[in-house]
Amino acid sequence: MKIVNQTLMFAALLAASACNQSTKKQQDTVKKDTTAVEAVNAQVADTVNTNNVFTAYIGLKDQLLKSDVEAIKTAAATLDGKLASIKGCSETATLAHQIATTNDIKAQRAAFLILSTDIIALVKGSSIEASTIYIDYCPMADSGKGGYWLSLSKKIENPYFPEHMKECGQVKEQIN
Repeated sequence: MKIVNQTLMFAALLAASACNQSTKKQQDTVKKDTTAVEAVNAQVADTVNTNNVFTAYIGLKDQLLKSDVEAIKTAAATLDGKLASIKGCSETATLAHQIATTNDIKAQRAAFLILSTDIIALVKGSSIEASTIYIDYCPMADSGKGGYWLSLSKKIENPYFPEHMKECGQVKEQIN
C-alpha cells in the first residue's frame, strides 16, 4: 500500500508540473489524492477488522455449543479485543466483556443473545470475506421471545440450548 501511496503522489505531482499548474493547484491535487488513498486504507482496515470480529464471534458461538465456561470466557475476551478496534462498537464490546468475566453460563448465553443482534447488524453492513453466512433463529431462546445467531453452516446448531435442543431453530436469512 505504501508503494501505491507513493506512486499516486508522484503521479499527481508529475501531472501537475507537466500542465504548468501553480503551486496551489499542485498542493490541492496532492491533498485530494492523499485523501482518496486514506479513504481506501480506512475501508480496507474496516473490512479486516470486521472479518476479525466475525471470526472471533464464530469462535465464541462454537464454544457456547460445547458449554465449556472457561473456553467461552477466553473466546469472549478475544471478541472483546477485536470489537475495540471498530468505531461505534463499545457497547457490543461491553457485552463480550461481560461474557468473558462471568462463570454463569446462563448469563453468558443471555449476553450472547444481545451481542448476536449487534454482530448481525455489523456483518450485514460490511463486506465479510466468507462464502455464505447464515442467520439462524430459535423461537425458544430468551424465554420464548426468540433469538438469532450467525453460522457458517446451514445445519442448525443452537448455541442457546446445545444440550437438549441443539437442532432447534431454522435458517432465517443468508448473507452471501
